[in-house]
Amino acid sequence: MKRAETGKAGAAPLDAVVIGGGPSGLAAGTHLARAGYTTILIERKALGGQARGLERIENYPGFPRGVSGLKLMELWLEQAWRWGLKTKIDEAVTVSRGTDGIFLVRLRKGGVIRSRSVLWCAGAGFRKLGVPGEDRLLGKGVWNTCDEAPSCAGLDAAVVGSGETAVQQAELLSRKAARVYLISRTEKLKAHKLLLERFARSSAAALPGYRVNRLLGKNKLEALELISVSGPREVKKIKVDALFTLIGKEPAEVPAGWRRKPAGFYEAGDFSAGIFRQVAVAGGDGIRAAMRCIRYLEAM
Repeated sequence: MKRAETGKAGAAPLDAVVIGGGPSGLAAGTHLARAGYTTILIERKALGGQARGLERIENYPGFPRGVSGLKLMELWLEQAWRWGLKTKIDEAVTVSRGTDGIFLVRLRKGGVIRSRSVLWCAGAGFRKLGVPGEDRLLGKGVWNTCDEAPSCAGLDAAVVGSGETAVQQAELLSRKAARVYLISRTEKLKAHKLLLERFARSSAAALPGYRVNRLLGKNKLEALELISVSGPREVKKIKVDALFTLIGKEPAEVPAGWRRKPAGFYEAGDFSAGIFRQVAVAGGDGIRAAMRCIRYLEAM
């Protein structure tokens, strides 16, 4: 089958559009490009996604001493470009499918990409606390991950959450920050044994049984107001310079009007992984979606 060279109007459509440049999107795009299918990957922020901000990934096969997320994603990008995957920094604002079976992906910066298939690998965004002061202080002491924030060396920091990501971030922050609090509604932290042992050995202090009620500060974060979640109502105020909110993620919504996924549309990665959000899982899921996509393209 002759492969199209462009997805512009008036030309033959591309074989595939991958939306999302994190591990699942890069893996899917690389697999498709290597197989000879004309593919473009659209990423709205930075290629490598949230994985590029991980300080150290210790459970990815092939790296006995671990590897930084940035280094790993740089290697993935090098491989993707070597196989001819085209990448573009932009955002898909609408996805539709015509009666001819061709998908139309409209981009925020202008233009429409025509393609025979779409792989949605847009991942999941961090949930907000939804408390007064959060939106106003976002980027002014309120963050999700350490790579977004300036150095916390010598500062007081807090992490909200009880899962593995929160526990690990609190332990990592404690190596440089003057004081670190891990705030969680529940007494039990939902992390595996290794992370719990590291946290226990760190200088970070656990504050279970509290929720953040309000963020205080004018031009930057200065303190948190906490309220107990059970028993007698207790209000606590703690001074912090930085807050990291890690209370879970929400999948990025597909900007499409259909009720049922049409043929030729595939999902992969954190968008559909539920609680199984790991770089290795996302990469494998992206390849699986690409393999399904290839079967669809071959049958057209």
